[in-house]
Amino acid sequence: MKMTQKVLLGVLALLVSGVFAKPQVVPVSDLKPDQQQRRTALIIAQVLEGFHYTQPDIDDSLSSLAFERYLESLDPNRAFFTQKDLDGFERYREVFDDNLLNGRLKPPFEIFRQFRNKVEQRISYAKRLLDDFNFDFTRQETYLFDREDSAWEADEKALDELWRKRVKNDVLTRRLSDDGFKKEDLQKRYDGILRRVRQMNSGDVFQAFINAFTLSIEPHTTYMSPRLSENFDIGMRLSLQ
Repeated sequence: MKMTQKVLLGVLALLVSGVFAKPQVVPVSDLKPDQQQRRTALIIAQVLEGFHYTQPDIDDSLSSLAFERYLESLDPNRAFFTQKDLDGFERYREVFDDNLLNGRLKPPFEIFRQFRNKVEQRISYAKRLLDDFNFDFTRQETYLFDREDSAWEADEKALDELWRKRVKNDVLTRRLSDDGFKKEDLQKRYDGILRRVRQMNSGDVFQAFINAFTLSIEPHTTYMSPRLSENFDIGMRLSLQ
């Protein structure tokens, strides 16, 4: 009984420390693959080709699917990348498979670093719009909130217009809410988007890259990073307890 209490107290301490620990911003210089991830990529490629029940071919066709899925996993609402950005990434479309097979992971990390930079630019722009507060609510406009099936905006100018409408919509929605509009509330919302991206580490990038392949093979095969796997195990043990 005493041992069980000690175990429970230890788990509670772990959870409490996780809740109150301040997440750290990951330096951009740390967003690069390490040797362990390179070795893991090689093993995963061998396991997928040799032991997965679908016996997939890790070739240019799968590479193209994984490339598109990876971009969509980073920017599912198409609010940060432009078509011009995607055109620049196109050189990676048919080398994602080589990256996995050879453990050379530079391209997905380069794409993510650019994604993080784009998020920083967009959030900065949104907060400037809030500060200027030059919205004409008598002008009839439409804003599509769910852009998953929309085309990527052509360039930065088009993306500026999209974000102008987004911020205007956020302001109007807050004005119509019971709590009313407070600029600080929206600033916190935008800061939250940026904070989550800045907290993503190399393990998160690697996991997104691997899952771009596994989910392109079939929707029930996923890769868990060591950190996610550990959290999953803790959750399972608590549910069993």
